[in-house]
Amino acid sequence: MEAYILTQNGGIETLQRTTLPTPQPAAGEVLIKTKGIGINPIDSQVRSSKEMLNMITNGNTPDIVVIGWDIAGIIEQVGAGVEGFTAGDEVFGLINMPGLGSTYATHVTAPASQISLKPSKLSFTTAAATPMAALTAWQAVVTLAKVQKGERVLIHGASGGVGHLAVQLAKYLGAYVIGTGSAKNESFILGLGADEFIDYATTPFEQQVKEMDVVIDTVHSIPHVLRSITVVKTGGRLIYLQPHFQSALSPLLEAAHVAGHGVFVHSSGKELREIASLIENGYLQPHVSTVLSFDQLPEAHRLQENGKPAGKIAVAVS
Repeated sequence: MEAYILTQNGGIETLQRTTLPTPQPAAGEVLIKTKGIGINPIDSQVRSSKEMLNMITNGNTPDIVVIGWDIAGIIEQVGAGVEGFTAGDEVFGLINMPGLGSTYATHVTAPASQISLKPSKLSFTTAAATPMAALTAWQAVVTLAKVQKGERVLIHGASGGVGHLAVQLAKYLGAYVIGTGSAKNESFILGLGADEFIDYATTPFEQQVKEMDVVIDTVHSIPHVLRSITVVKTGGRLIYLQPHFQSALSPLLEAAHVAGHGVFVHSSGKELREIASLIENGYLQPHVSTVLSFDQLPEAHRLQENGKPAGKIAVAVS
């Protein structure tokens, strides 16, 4: 099979295309012929930082490192003990998070417990771009925030990969949603169903909202999350995407009587099946801004790092 290995931590030139033996599915696993790969911010973080690589692998980094976690494709083989999937099934999943998903390859082995049948509405590339962002949004909005009908929810970075799905999930749950973003993405964010839009570049959001029941903060910045605390009502909930911020935030969260939770996404076929059902029924629509070829995969990292794409970036694999 063809795959991109990480020769060392560093720039995009450290992603090297090579030929590796096609893996065989162990018990409880399936072998997937890759049709699409999703690109996420953590891909670049793990590529560039040895510390991040060691963290994601819990220090058990193999000699040959293939990164990537999002995939969509067609099952070619089914390992012993696998139920509910057969060869020929079109599937998608977030593989081995935390750990190494090794999805930057033309074939991928995956635990059957971490995949779902692909929604028929989605192309392979859109499906591939969905799992990590959708599961992060689900675990933030549904699992941790427990958003309820009628609650006021502020979502930062509402046009981003996680943010655009969090807006739709919060609306599905019946919340009143306010999304922040740049002016160029106002129509996109409102089109997702957001009730209000805030241009973060013109007026600080804390001067425009207060007494929020829930804030979902997708911005990688402790100062930004600290600002978010000030707009959450007493007894409200703040969800942020960087769990390692907890030590810096805990005293202020406690003083403000706000429940704060950091979310680090984990693989879950069960939750992905619920997400797939919402997609099939028209409640959730993932958005892909750019599709590149497998040959262009390193360029996808450059786009992810240098821009703020609306929705997701995906790689098509023939």
